[in-house]
Amino acid sequence: MKSAKALGVDIDKIELKQWLLFQSDGERSYARGNLNIRLTDLHRIRVLTLSYDKEATHVELVVSVPKGWKKLVKALVSRASRGLIGYPARVVVRDYGIGKRGLHIHGEVQVMVPYELYLEVTRRYGNPKGSNVAGVDVNVERLDAVVVDRYGNLLSYKTFWTKDAAFMGVKRKRGWSLIGEQIHALLKWLYSQGVSTIGLENPEIIGYLRYYWIRNGERRRGKWNWKVSMFRNSIIERITWKAPLYSMKIIYVNPRNTSKEGESIGKKLGLDRHLGSAYVIAKRTSKHLQRP
Repeated sequence: MKSAKALGVDIDKIELKQWLLFQSDGERSYARGNLNIRLTDLHRIRVLTLSYDKEATHVELVVSVPKGWKKLVKALVSRASRGLIGYPARVVVRDYGIGKRGLHIHGEVQVMVPYELYLEVTRRYGNPKGSNVAGVDVNVERLDAVVVDRYGNLLSYKTFWTKDAAFMGVKRKRGWSLIGEQIHALLKWLYSQGVSTIGLENPEIIGYLRYYWIRNGERRRGKWNWKVSMFRNSIIERITWKAPLYSMKIIYVNPRNTSKEGESIGKKLGLDRHLGSAYVIAKRTSKHLQRP
């Protein structure tokens, strides 16, 4: 209601649809917390709602928190209760109806956690084990990683498969869950190899290239174009978000000719073209670090 008034929306003209959305911008009210949606403890949330008569009332919802996120949510609730942090949040009602026991609702509570808090609470390692450099070649069905020393000498390599998540029939949430598992496996392995810096292809430049590929039909069949536009940059972004959890930093390099050079160099090193591309990325990252 407060959000609608702030936007100049006539509340009497708001229509209720099959799904409802209540939202609050916690960033604007650090001291007071959220006005519309407030986490009161780990499993309870207080939500401001509107009745069909446009009367405001607060309801308390009991929510379940996935095991892996409980520590983070506890930290968020604690700091928000002291006015130290805000959190944009929303309640999405997926289904509702009236039965013998009254109104029943099925939905989700979605909370946006500040990235700094996420890193602080969920960080896996405090410091890198070494100063090696990795190059990661991201494709729609695999993540290829090559580790080099600071002079560019090949040390190790490994492929992490994501093909089970790349099919169009896989549900989006399940697909990203599978990809997330492989990203963590990749980062954990890189940490064990003494990597402190990861090189990735610049997603902004890839963004330009992918539309060029799709527009000109240069890359295989239609499903491949769908995978390129949906997955590649998003995976790079997720690796970028999660690398600090393992105390590794990210450097973006120009993706120009990485595949072409990788195929040529890969043959000399006994690597396939994807691992060859990862080696090229690692070398470019190493040269970037050596610049004065």
